[in-house]
Amino acid sequence: MKKLKEITCSIKRLIRGMSRIKKMINRYEPGLRNKSQIRTSVITGWLQHYNLRGVQYMAGHKYVSSTERYRMDTLEDLQKELEKYHPLK
Repeated sequence: MKKLKEITCSIKRLIRGMSRIKKMINRYEPGLRNKSQIRTSVITGWLQHYNLRGVQYMAGHKYVSSTERYRMDTLEDLQKELEKYHPLK
């Protein structure tokens, strides 16, 4: 029972801490809607610098398809694809 109380207190502290972090970030980025937006941004950034399996591990995803959802094409990637397949090269 004591262990359960400790875990509950830890979770409450974590939630309060995350709320404080969100408030601090909102001062600099007022467009922030929720905490999952931060997670999405971090994972998307990781995908630009690390391989897919590494990001899957860091994000704590069980399936690689969960990580693949965060892949986003940059403007440069789209431009390369357009130049590659456009009929009027």
